[in-house]
Amino acid sequence: MSDGFILDTPDQIQAFALLQIYFKLKMEVGLPNGPTWRGSPSKQAKAILEANGIPCNKRRKADVLAAYKTFLEDNGILKERV
Repeated sequence: MSDGFILDTPDQIQAFALLQIYFKLKMEVGLPNGPTWRGSPSKQAKAILEANGIPCNKRRKADVLAAYKTFLEDNGILKERV
């Protein structure tokens, strides 16, 4: 049986929400004919970047993904797997 985990602080919940957008956008870029969502992860990522003072005038989803990934890594939310 796997031990689960609980996200119970506001920072943990916010990090989870930011990572959800990242992985949805990553899936859209990797699988062009794959899933779609009501709210565009690309638009959500752009809004988050702009709200944090990072101008994002990229049109391609892959470019938005790269900028968003850099943002998450710089804030310590996303870490590279070794």
